[in-house]
Amino acid sequence: MPLAGDLSGFNVDEVILFIMRGGKSGRLVLKHDAAESSLYFDAGAIVDVIHGRVHGPEALASVLAAFAAGQFAFYEDEQTPAPSMHVDESQLSSLAQQAHIETDTMAPVLPDVDEKLTLMLMLSFADPPSLTPLQWLLLAQIPQRRTLRHLSEGRDPFAVKKALSPLLLSGLVQRTGQIVSPGIAGVRLAVVKGYTRQEEAVELDQEIVTGWRESGVFVEKVLVGGHVFTALARQGFGESIVMSVPACRLCGVRDTQEVDVTPAP
Repeated sequence: MPLAGDLSGFNVDEVILFIMRGGKSGRLVLKHDAAESSLYFDAGAIVDVIHGRVHGPEALASVLAAFAAGQFAFYEDEQTPAPSMHVDESQLSSLAQQAHIETDTMAPVLPDVDEKLTLMLMLSFADPPSLTPLQWLLLAQIPQRRTLRHLSEGRDPFAVKKALSPLLLSGLVQRTGQIVSPGIAGVRLAVVKGYTRQEEAVELDQEIVTGWRESGVFVEKVLVGGHVFTALARQGFGESIVMSVPACRLCGVRDTQEVDVTPAP
């Protein structure tokens, strides 16, 4: 059985040091919510780290900063991959210290994970700022993925925080203080068969669409009957959804029938 425990009783540095000082080889697995990382050891030294899509030294820095809670399990003598690094106890101490300093420095600047973010109103690219590729990507995505939670989806959360912190300090990205729901609820609407401005689109009430947009992840498309349609917002539609004749035929629905409408992933 693996050596396992909860990080509420240990910090991740202590767990790693225990393995190092024992000169052990194997794989340490760290889990917290949906996040999972693997650290590979050979005779007490860290020889590889996988943290989401990140590998190597950068992944180790993220692990040291990310796992303040969660569970751990160490599988001794599990086969290790080809070494991509070599970190011993003396090197770990400085890396951990640097990760904790960065985390403490960012903490006062960063928003709640569900706080809505916005871009500077007068952002000008006549004299573009010097930014990393990830920072440019975040600027491009904030109008659609408006919270730290959504910006971190599919990415290393620590890397996102490091990239976002300078953007907040510079004012390129601004906090609003508004907390938005992390999920998007679907609605049940009555079909009105009619004309839509786009053949592959449906029309629904402005208030519904606005609420979805505030979530920060709505991509202007909805699922109806298992099919994806562009969502067009219109005033005064209430609990109705206008679908063209071809759309109704495709989904197998009729006029006045109630259907479930959910934002497309």
